[in-house]
Amino acid sequence: MTGKTGKISRRKFLWIALLTVIAAVIGTVAILDFNTVVIKMLKHDLAHLKVDETSYETFVREAEQKQHWQGKFFDWKKRQLVRFSYMVDAILPSFPYKYKYLQYRSDIVGDFLLSTDFFINKMDRDKTVTYIGLYNPYLRPCSNPFSNLYYPQKV
Repeated sequence: MTGKTGKISRRKFLWIALLTVIAAVIGTVAILDFNTVVIKMLKHDLAHLKVDETSYETFVREAEQKQHWQGKFFDWKKRQLVRFSYMVDAILPSFPYKYKYLQYRSDIVGDFLLSTDFFINKMDRDKTVTYIGLYNPYLRPCSNPFSNLYYPQKV
C-alpha cells in the first residue's frame, strides 16, 4: 500500500496478479504428474468412444512398468512439456511449442488405441473399447489398422 490513502498502485497490483497466476500454475503442475495428465488427455480425446475406465489406468501403469515412454524417447523434458502444455492449452489458444505438444498428444492417444481392441473390432464406435496390452509390433501378431478390411464396403 502506498501513501496515506491506503490505495495500491497499478504496478504493484499487476505484480501481485502475475505472481498469483504463476503460483497457481506451478501448484497445479506440481499436483498433476505425467501419468495423471496422460489419463486426462485420453479421456478428453476419446470422449466420443465407449472406453472401459480401467483401461486408462492399466495402460499408464503398464507403460511405466515397461518403460514405454523411455523407449519412445519421452525424456523428462518432453514429459514436463506435455504437463505444462496440458495446463496452458485450456487457457491459451496459442502458445510456444503447441504444435510439438499436439504431436506428443497424438502419439500418446495413438499408442493407447493400438493397445486396445478398437482396431480389431473394426473401429466400431458402439462397442466398448478394452485395453489388451501395451502395443509392440514385434510381439503382437501382425495386424494393419489401416487395412481396407476394417472399413465397411460401400455398394
